[in-house]
Amino acid sequence: MRRFFSRSLSARLLLLTFGFVLMAETLLFVPSIAFFRQEGLEMRARSAGLIAEALMNQTSEDPSREASEMLAQQFMMQTDADFLAAFQDGQTLLILGDPPQARIIATADLRNQGRLPNFFATAMDFFARGDGYLRLIVASPIAGQDRLEMLVPCAAIGADLRAYAGRILLLSLLIAAFVGALIYLSMLRLIVRPVQRLADDMTAFREAPERRRRAGPPSDRGDEIGQLQREFHEVKQSLRSAFRQRERLASLGLSVTKINHDLRNVLSTALLMADRLSMHEDPKLAEMGERLTRTVERGVGLTEEVLEYSSAREPEPVLEPVQLGRIVAEVQVDLRVAFPRVWIGNRIGRDVWISADPEQLHRILSNLTRNAAQAMTGQSNGRVEFSTEIMADTVITRIQDNGPGLPDSVEDRLFLPFTRGHSEGSTGLGLSISKELAERMGGSLELLETGPDGTTFILGLPLTEDPTQS
Repeated sequence: MRRFFSRSLSARLLLLTFGFVLMAETLLFVPSIAFFRQEGLEMRARSAGLIAEALMNQTSEDPSREASEMLAQQFMMQTDADFLAAFQDGQTLLILGDPPQARIIATADLRNQGRLPNFFATAMDFFARGDGYLRLIVASPIAGQDRLEMLVPCAAIGADLRAYAGRILLLSLLIAAFVGALIYLSMLRLIVRPVQRLADDMTAFREAPERRRRAGPPSDRGDEIGQLQREFHEVKQSLRSAFRQRERLASLGLSVTKINHDLRNVLSTALLMADRLSMHEDPKLAEMGERLTRTVERGVGLTEEVLEYSSAREPEPVLEPVQLGRIVAEVQVDLRVAFPRVWIGNRIGRDVWISADPEQLHRILSNLTRNAAQAMTGQSNGRVEFSTEIMADTVITRIQDNGPGLPDSVEDRLFLPFTRGHSEGSTGLGLSISKELAERMGGSLELLETGPDGTTFILGLPLTEDPTQS
């Protein structure tokens, strides 16, 4: 039982509800007893006035004397009064009873009684149990009389207050139990059970994230619980997608590991032939051989980087001053043959130098240009244009095309691995790798805008000085 109340949210909620209702009842407990005492004294005052009128106006031969005596006994029984007297012209007129021998503990003058009860007197009367009287002074309804005074045992008043407190306590417990049960059942349905289902779902997802449990659609509740359920549903979908991508990356790494040896042998043969071609007597053939050599060497480097990427070992960039326009010109030459119908423009001056790894920068720009050219396949006026803007210590390179734009379905996850746009033949790794390479060189790669009129990426890299001027 102790473990249930210490670990169960519903049990804590039940105890808190019951306790708060009792606390509210406790705050009303003392004022209600004080008002009950005040009402009791006022009732005795009214009764005293009525009995005084009845007894003072009769004569000894009055046939209703016997009835008046019965009324007097009933008055003393209901009010617990032992003595009642009237004061007129300095004289005391005994109406009922004889002056008692016990002392008078307190006096209450109801002629100038305010609306608020006397809490201190209430406390004194509540705990009164022995001998002693309360002297009650009230206005007399009989003309010519100054006042009426009556003596009521304090123990009788205390007994009434304690009996009333017992009834209030019992009623408070019943109200607390009833209201607490209603609030508990409401909170159980609105909060506790949804949170418990969400906790069970989290536990099941933690133990087997790849396993899909049968569940209905996301909650349509508009409160915080509904928002939490919908957010967790989205988190599960995102994480499962990430797990699938991780598995595909692991499979890719395994495949690249298996074919890397054979691929390097093929590229080594191609590199040997390119070297021989670069030593040809014909200058044009020699130039083509040198370009082919650089391309094959870049292919060898790419296979090694893909292997390192799939095995979670990222290549460290070797930063050096790089003339940005020269790298863009190399990208123009490399892609001109593959995409002859796409015009690639270079508006970058020769005085723009950045701090970057030349091979990794070439890879980033080549990926962006190739993606744009592939998206414009079949388009007669395809254009890709490079331009720069220097902001503080950063060179912002714009890569802008006039293609069809990116689909809305991939715009939010564009830089995630295996996210493909219009090109179905790509692996979807280009932009993910490019963004990672840019960040490792201290820069950034972002999508600026996309739409039916084209797409614009911005590549930011650190500005550096021209080393030829130093």
